[in-house]
Amino acid sequence: MVRRKNIITAFDVGSSSIKGLVAQKSSEQDDKLGVLAHFSFPSQGLRRGVVVNVDACSESIEKVGLKLKTVAKPYKLTDAFVNINGSHMGGKEAYGAVAISRADQKVSQEDIERVIEEAKNINLPINQELLDMFPREFIVDGEAGLTDIEGIKGIKLEVKGLAVSAFSLYIKKLMDAVTSADLSIEEVFISPIAAARAVLSPRQKELGVAMVDIGAETTGIAVFEEKRLIHLAVLPVGSANITRDIAIALQTDIDIAEEIKKKFGSFIFKNKRKKEKIKLSEEEVFEFDSQRMVKAGKARVLEILRLVEKELKKINKQKTLPAGIVLTGGGSNLVGLVDFCKNQLELPVRKGVCKEFVGLENDPSFSVVLGLALLGSTDIEAVKTNSIFASILNFLKKLTP
Repeated sequence: MVRRKNIITAFDVGSSSIKGLVAQKSSEQDDKLGVLAHFSFPSQGLRRGVVVNVDACSESIEKVGLKLKTVAKPYKLTDAFVNINGSHMGGKEAYGAVAISRADQKVSQEDIERVIEEAKNINLPINQELLDMFPREFIVDGEAGLTDIEGIKGIKLEVKGLAVSAFSLYIKKLMDAVTSADLSIEEVFISPIAAARAVLSPRQKELGVAMVDIGAETTGIAVFEEKRLIHLAVLPVGSANITRDIAIALQTDIDIAEEIKKKFGSFIFKNKRKKEKIKLSEEEVFEFDSQRMVKAGKARVLEILRLVEKELKKINKQKTLPAGIVLTGGGSNLVGLVDFCKNQLELPVRKGVCKEFVGLENDPSFSVVLGLALLGSTDIEAVKTNSIFASILNFLKKLTP
């Protein structure tokens, strides 16, 4: 597909907000993108990253789309790149093996595609749908750890990888919400993969790194080593849980708790004990005990980090990632979080920056939508290699009488 004037449209369907972006490639030869329009609107109908009310979610998406169309004139919105998120997604070991088909016994691209398709034939529960299979290593005649295998001579080709699946109903609800908003979908990508594309460098992926995307109600984790995805998880907890805990501890409403978190969040990591106040209006001031806020906030942050460490332990990568942890997502804006993570996880920790955009590179809450645009800007065949859209289309066809 040739995109009109190299325009790329992306939507991050998130628990707290829908973020939309219209970007343009400067040229076919230049990979850099310029932002023509971007907009964020509070989301409705989502819970912990998944669509629970199609109509409400669709209305939120439509509002973002209309705003983008207005701001991006005279350019027209193209088919959108969209994310899928939620703790219903899970990774499972995948394995495939085929005979090398060519007469000269050299591995061809067709052999690679066949062995990957073979690896996708995994047993899943009836209510789960395969999203994608990410190869970790290829094996030719018992020689393991191979990546660039085209042209290698052999008889048997094997692949080991990570198969990611999701709850079928949530896939369908996401697709319905987007298409009901009068949008066509070009591709759908897994949220942590999109965020990782925005904030991780090839060198980090080569050395070994974990991207941790702290959203409102979910925390996405993507672990890479030797440029291969080796683990993926979405935790059903995020920065909104910190706000709720503060609201309960201080016996105040959620909006005030959010303001307190933004203004005094650094206290969580400093153990400050004093009376603080926040101005609500010209006449009203809310006074609170910072110690209660610290206790509630720190407990939830520690829970998130323990869950992250638990995921790293599953693959024996706790405290052993040379490139450490890269934090992104709106929750990573909590002042003091980077140093606190370093102490708790005993790894290098830095905040992720998307260097390929100007103007939005320092806003980690936009990492997923920026990653979607970057994935969409690559060569269309390369996109399809890592895309889940084909499997989702197949899933929808099964539902059609």
